[in-house]
Amino acid sequence: MWKRLWVYLSEREAWIFIGILVAVGVVSYFVFFSLFLPTLTRHGDEYLLPSLVGRSYASVVRSLETAGFSAVVIDSQYVPDKSPMTVLLQDPPPKTRIKRGRKIYLTVSSYVPPQVPLPRVQDLPYEQAYRLLKESYGFSIGEVIYVTGNVPDIVVEVRYQGRAVPAGTPVPKYASLALVVSRGLSEQKVPFVSVVGLPVEQAVAKLNAVGLAVGHIRYKPAPNTPLGHVYRQYPDRVPGDSLPMGMAIDLFVNSEPPKGASE
Repeated sequence: MWKRLWVYLSEREAWIFIGILVAVGVVSYFVFFSLFLPTLTRHGDEYLLPSLVGRSYASVVRSLETAGFSAVVIDSQYVPDKSPMTVLLQDPPPKTRIKRGRKIYLTVSSYVPPQVPLPRVQDLPYEQAYRLLKESYGFSIGEVIYVTGNVPDIVVEVRYQGRAVPAGTPVPKYASLALVVSRGLSEQKVPFVSVVGLPVEQAVAKLNAVGLAVGHIRYKPAPNTPLGHVYRQYPDRVPGDSLPMGMAIDLFVNSEPPKGASE
């Protein structure tokens, strides 16, 4: 067999046939890769993707559909200074050359901020509470309301939309909070008054009338004291018989502790 093949290849007609096969192969290669394959893969039909960030979602959808693409929202985030449904991120990124018909993935700004449990800042120094609320939790601090108190520069209460908010209450992130802060005891002095022996309601009224506050009211049974009357106060005496305005006076009342009252 090999002998006959060698005889055939030595003839002129065989080399002509082989040359024709090689020529057909080369032409087919160039036709396939230069004409057919680019047409099949739409080579050269590419689009330089512009930046979509900062534009409204509706306008981006119209632009992409006109250019032959489709928009897909894959995530949303709340950003305080961005209008809802504004494009925040895009994939592929700007200046990417892509073929028409592809999907463009978008992250947009949402309408509603996430809810964040309010951390406990009562009894913290104002500066510490401010940093915790603003830097760690993303809240903004609006009004600061100063009240008299025993310790200066201590947060007494947190308010949201005018109402006191206990720690742990869900509050919208980035919300504006008001802080009630103790400025310390007033330099103005008021006379010390004794309210021992008075009914608790009268004792509270008498303290408030002279500019003193009521601290803790502790209810405990006490012999030789009428029911509901104050049998002790703290402080029960002070040097010079005067106190800073706004100072809190603790009262001890002869009674079983009512529901919700401190003992």
